[in-house]
Amino acid sequence: MNNHPCIMFRLVTLMAVFPLFLVAGLPEEARLRAASEALQQTPLSVPDLHVFSEYVRNGDNPPALRSRAMAAYAMALLLQGNTNNFVRAQQAHRTAYPEDAQLIPLTAEHYSIPCDACNGTGQREKSVCPQCLGRGSQFQLSPLVAQTYKERLGEIAAQCRENAEYAEKFKEATKVSRDDRQIELLQALTNSYPHRTDLAPAIALLDDALAKREARLRAAQEQEERRRIEREAAALKELAQGPDRPRAIRELRAYLAANPHVAPAIELQAVLDELVAKEEQRQRLVKIGIGVAVLIGCLCLVSVIRFFSFPRRASPSGPLPGMDKIDKADFTDPLSLTAQDSLARVKRKTVRIPVEETGIKDTDKVD
Repeated sequence: MNNHPCIMFRLVTLMAVFPLFLVAGLPEEARLRAASEALQQTPLSVPDLHVFSEYVRNGDNPPALRSRAMAAYAMALLLQGNTNNFVRAQQAHRTAYPEDAQLIPLTAEHYSIPCDACNGTGQREKSVCPQCLGRGSQFQLSPLVAQTYKERLGEIAAQCRENAEYAEKFKEATKVSRDDRQIELLQALTNSYPHRTDLAPAIALLDDALAKREARLRAAQEQEERRRIEREAAALKELAQGPDRPRAIRELRAYLAANPHVAPAIELQAVLDELVAKEEQRQRLVKIGIGVAVLIGCLCLVSVIRFFSFPRRASPSGPLPGMDKIDKADFTDPLSLTAQDSLARVKRKTVRIPVEETGIKDTDKVD
């Protein structure tokens, strides 16, 4: 029975310290979030206020959260009735974060009222007012104190949640290897938290991902452009080997005029020069053929014109000069010779065969 008060004291102490052990293993910001959520349920929880006190002392913590934790801790002192410490904490907060002075919008009129006994003079019947002890005012909290305190706690919890969500999404974005997906996550992240002041790493990572995607798309476009040029060059070469040489020359000239700096330009120019040379040679041969045909046609036309324009004169036929002096008897009509006579002429090698060897009688000659 004598140990009962000691046991009760130990239980109370354990209940007060146990939450500290629960949050001790959490990151400092997670502990702050848990403490702020607990303080919204139990505004003056000593272990949770101790977490706030530790968080405020660490100057490496984010200024926004540290400023709000300091403001909430100061208002907790006021809720405890410790006005002197509240005033000192309020002054320290204004010194450290002058731009956040509105986080503690409280003055003396929000936690004190004039003393009814002395009407705020602090004196009663020429002596110190026993009710206000000469201060002229009495401690009385305005509803604004508790309301502001809860608002700061809610802001701290919300900021801690946002920080945790932001850190998780940023971590997820850094693990993504595909640049399209990473850009999508980072853009959603920066658009969802435009008010944050620590977006620089996310923006830098987003810019890097955009640069990588642009480089990848540019490389793909260049590769596709090279393939297109190769296909067009192959088609032009195939056209150059076909029978329609003039069309091939036109196509090559138009392509080289529109794309003078493509990779196969030199090769295509050589093909074009060869085609032009062959076409010029063909045209020369055609011109030569046309010229010969025209010349032959002109000659034929001239002959026809001469034939029809200048008719021939019939020349009189007569004996050749000196034919009257030749003895016709010395010649033998070849048609009158027999085969035997022809053989005899060949044998004698003479054009004249003796009459006696022919076997022709004078009567036959006459006939």
